[in-house]
Amino acid sequence: MKTWKKILIAALCVLATAALVFACLLANIYYDKYHRVSYWDIQPQYVSENILMVHGSRGQEDFVRLKDVRTDKFTTPKLQHIFINEFNTGDSLVVFRTFDRLRGYLNVNTGEIVIPAQYNRAWNFSEGLAGVLKDGIVSFIKEDGELAFDKTFPIYYDDDFCDIAFQFHHGLCVMKTMDGKWGLINTQGEWVVEPIYTTISAPRQGYRIVSDGKFYGLISEKGQVVLPLEYDFIRLSSNPIGFTVAKDGLAKTIDYELKTVVPFVHDGLYVLSYVDDYRSNIIYENGEATKYIEPRYWRFDVGSGSGVIDSDGKVIIPAKYYMVRIVDDNLFDVEVTCGGDHILFDNKEEYVGKVKE
Repeated sequence: MKTWKKILIAALCVLATAALVFACLLANIYYDKYHRVSYWDIQPQYVSENILMVHGSRGQEDFVRLKDVRTDKFTTPKLQHIFINEFNTGDSLVVFRTFDRLRGYLNVNTGEIVIPAQYNRAWNFSEGLAGVLKDGIVSFIKEDGELAFDKTFPIYYDDDFCDIAFQFHHGLCVMKTMDGKWGLINTQGEWVVEPIYTTISAPRQGYRIVSDGKFYGLISEKGQVVLPLEYDFIRLSSNPIGFTVAKDGLAKTIDYELKTVVPFVHDGLYVLSYVDDYRSNIIYENGEATKYIEPRYWRFDVGSGSGVIDSDGKVIIPAKYYMVRIVDDNLFDVEVTCGGDHILFDNKEEYVGKVKE
């Protein structure tokens, strides 16, 4: 046989072998992706008395399913996620999400899907109603999937949307308008608190923290104003239990009855010191006489502001400024805003002058 024929036959054999290996690889990938399934129990979780949530994988794809332990059969197809309702355990319907990112509802007592996946977003039931988002419209449904009321709410979908929970608490639910304002609606879809706020928190011990973008206040779980919009910030406090409220550079802790329990709190306390070249008890550094003087004043922080107190705890300068530094025993350099003017105050918070550049 001629040499060129031998070379041709060898090349064809190599190509045929490569094609076979490639076909086997594709077949293995296809089988892994669509057929080979493994199940495992990572901290097996019963979602109800007889229904178990099981984790599994198909190739590179993880999923969850529900299984009825009485029949040892799966009750759902492979789902991307099941959102167990940890706060309203009395509601039997919970949200699930498919791999095409749509959401519906299943019954944790039977393990069966009762409202097919059709929503872009959906929230677990609370007080018999559930909020759903479809085509940019928020509406509320009952457990049979029918609308709870005719009113719907167009909403602008933004990056903060994942923090929103359209769920009812004591008959009220947060709602957002297209222009970004928040209010509260009742179970008939009527505004109980008009949408005038930029933020409304989830209920905390019967209250919601609200803000207009500049100041903070508190409203009750029924929507009544209990602290007006005049505070620099309001946040939960754990020591002692209650709220930390700040106003005019000062902060205090109030309890859930709105009584003051700690009249003065701060976010940090730092001794104020400066260098004096002419005092006694000199420390010699590099041949030069210097001494750090630590007077009786401390810088304290409230939120993003800084102020000054003395060693007796008396407020000398409220924490309304970006930064405060000490110049000498009774003089302070106050940076009003970040990169802004520097002014001088004495120890009675009286204006002395502007720091020259």
